[in-house]
Amino acid sequence: MNQNQLKPYMIIIIEETHPLNFRSFVKLLNQLHLSFVIAPHPDSAIFHAEYTNPDVILIPFDPNQANPQETYHKLKQAKITENVPVLWMNSYSDLNVQYLTSFTSTLEANNPLTASNFSFGDLPIDTTIKSLKNQIEMQQKLLIKLQAENQHLKRLASLDDLTQVANRRQFYSYLQEQWQSCQEDYLSMILCDVDFFKLYNDTYGHLAGDYCLQQIAQAIETAVRRVREPEPYLVARYGGEEFAVILPYLDQENARKVAEEIQLQIRYLKIPHRSSPIRSYITSSLGVACSIPGEESHLQELISAADKAMYHAKSEGRDQVKVASDIL
Repeated sequence: MNQNQLKPYMIIIIEETHPLNFRSFVKLLNQLHLSFVIAPHPDSAIFHAEYTNPDVILIPFDPNQANPQETYHKLKQAKITENVPVLWMNSYSDLNVQYLTSFTSTLEANNPLTASNFSFGDLPIDTTIKSLKNQIEMQQKLLIKLQAENQHLKRLASLDDLTQVANRRQFYSYLQEQWQSCQEDYLSMILCDVDFFKLYNDTYGHLAGDYCLQQIAQAIETAVRRVREPEPYLVARYGGEEFAVILPYLDQENARKVAEEIQLQIRYLKIPHRSSPIRSYITSSLGVACSIPGEESHLQELISAADKAMYHAKSEGRDQVKVASDIL
């Protein structure tokens, strides 16, 4: 498959003076949304194949103007085209059955014209065209399936295994993208830390701790989606019991409101935490920072500002939201 195409790529060996209606044929191929190139002779086809890596070579069959056996052998002797399937197509004129039969042994094994039970007398004039359509449809279905699988794998590679929100790598990738997109506009970030999570693990065990983080991740996602959708955002697990939220095109005050919504959503979970010094349930500390990306600022400064604001919330007693003093 041509790596630069998302559909089959063909080389067609045909002269514009061929009795097959040339313009109608090209129009048909365009209607099928095919990628193709016209080659007037096999040497030209071999030349094109070196640069296009075709999926199939199509040859309209005309015994009065060309030697198909010679064309076939030239293609099979050239290294670049020796493994490319060759399909033959009769013209929209009467077939010389006896002449055509003498070449059946030279046709490709996957060519519908070479089947053991094939009869040239019963051949509809569009058999090969239909075969080509079927082949194209099958390849397009396969490509759609492969694209869906690739998207699924890409999604899995960007997610945190435990919480199913974005992982740290996706966090940095998205942040860099938004840093470029938000030039001269607001870009806000929230960092969220689960209060006294080590004590929670020590008290309830690591399995309970994992389930706790899963619930918190979904609570954060729910809170942000409620406030932001359909505007863009990203919720990510930043590390351990820390989560991050990236909010493009959102100013500091509105980012603070999102953080407060996250805090409330986590409280509403009422996950018991009998070892917490401040509450009987799980709470969180959040830091908010905002930047206007430009030549004088750097994305690492935004992360650092949100981190400092989060630790300010922790040092002030936890279970609260703190906002960085300045817009970067």
